[in-house]
Amino acid sequence: MNTLSYLVMIVLTGIAALLIGLGLGYLVFNNQPKKTRNSPESKQKPAQPQQSSDGFNSRIRKMYQLITDLTMSLNYERVLEKSLDAVIMALRLSDYSTDRLVGAVLLFSEDEHGPLDLYVASSRGLPRPDLSRTTPGIDGLLEEVIESGNTVLTKQLPDDPELNQFFAFQSSQSGYCMPLRSGFDTFGVLLFAHPEEDYFDSDVTEIINTVGHQAQIALQNAHLFQELKTEKDQIIKIQKEARQKLARALHDGPTQTVAAIPMQISRARHLLKRDVDAAAEALFQTEDLARRTSRQLRHMLFTLRPLVLDSEGLEAALESMAEKTRETFQQNVIVKTDSDLVDELDMNAKTVIFTIAEEAVNNARKYAEAENITVKVQRLQNDLAFLEVSDDGKGFDVKEVTEHYEDRESLGMINMRERAELVEGVFHIKSNPGRGTQVQVVIPLTSDAADRLRLI
Repeated sequence: MNTLSYLVMIVLTGIAALLIGLGLGYLVFNNQPKKTRNSPESKQKPAQPQQSSDGFNSRIRKMYQLITDLTMSLNYERVLEKSLDAVIMALRLSDYSTDRLVGAVLLFSEDEHGPLDLYVASSRGLPRPDLSRTTPGIDGLLEEVIESGNTVLTKQLPDDPELNQFFAFQSSQSGYCMPLRSGFDTFGVLLFAHPEEDYFDSDVTEIINTVGHQAQIALQNAHLFQELKTEKDQIIKIQKEARQKLARALHDGPTQTVAAIPMQISRARHLLKRDVDAAAEALFQTEDLARRTSRQLRHMLFTLRPLVLDSEGLEAALESMAEKTRETFQQNVIVKTDSDLVDELDMNAKTVIFTIAEEAVNNARKYAEAENITVKVQRLQNDLAFLEVSDDGKGFDVKEVTEHYEDRESLGMINMRERAELVEGVFHIKSNPGRGTQVQVVIPLTSDAADRLRLI
């Protein structure tokens, strides 16, 4: 999502906050006076006198401010805290007792290498031992809410097969749970529990639903903002790595040879006085050294800023990269592309494909000792593009290299993965000792394809 789209979304969300705040205010005060749930006798109390206009307006202002603060916050952790506080405050403004009300936001873990369990991201009333508990969300109330995408009320919370491991829910009789969703994906739940079996009547659940849905929008906004920040940080990191890579390449290659040229010329100049043929040979070697240095520099400039990618497209850029690799390093590179697919790619995807392909080819040239390197860009499905850079070199143990990768000076594998993520792609590498290497990237062409890839 670009910055303009995001700002438009924020403005629309602010308008929604105003409407929902007013709607919630109507909901809260249309049913005044409310009973207080501290004791059974409260149901028998006579109706309270009608509230003054000032008191009513004060509560409306508080409700509007509460919803606005929740919606406009872009800090993810703060939104989690405000989500629970907003529900509790809305109930209190409606004269419902919340002294024994327990609340929790449970979110799915984003750890790629661990189980996708629900963890306690924020809570009110949970004892310390409960804060570190996790649960898979595949049984009982949590499963029903996650699978159906609907809010669910239960009056048998202590018997729930997953939630009964939490001390707070063991002492609660009723529970009300609503899903937190983004599109078709459920990323967590908002859960409230109370010792009274009939606490969550229609008025209470309507208040929770109203504030809860707004909390869900706020969480989505905060998540989108965090994604934008992460993407910006990735771009900065990639640019920094590109500069460091160029500096290393210049130091290891052209800088060394350029430094040798004056020495070669000096040697030839001294030889002219004693042996003209030897001096000519030295000059010939110097000329060859200068030509090779020039080719290396042109190759570096090409990979740093491939102008042909902008002017002639991805196919021409890949072919040019292959040709320059053959000329400069005598490394055979074969390019195979689907022209129809390439025409469908936007400029961001083309840039990412070229950059990853160039990085993978460069790694294979330096380390694989391969006779041939092949770059393929083809259609995997109607809405998926597929890049593969393969070689017939010596290969390596992917697991062993990955475990110690951060200790290496070069982080090319991480850079390729991060570049793929910039276009919502999936990066994968396959290799075995003696059996070559395949660097593979799947890039979505549509938003539906991107959603499917996120589930992988």
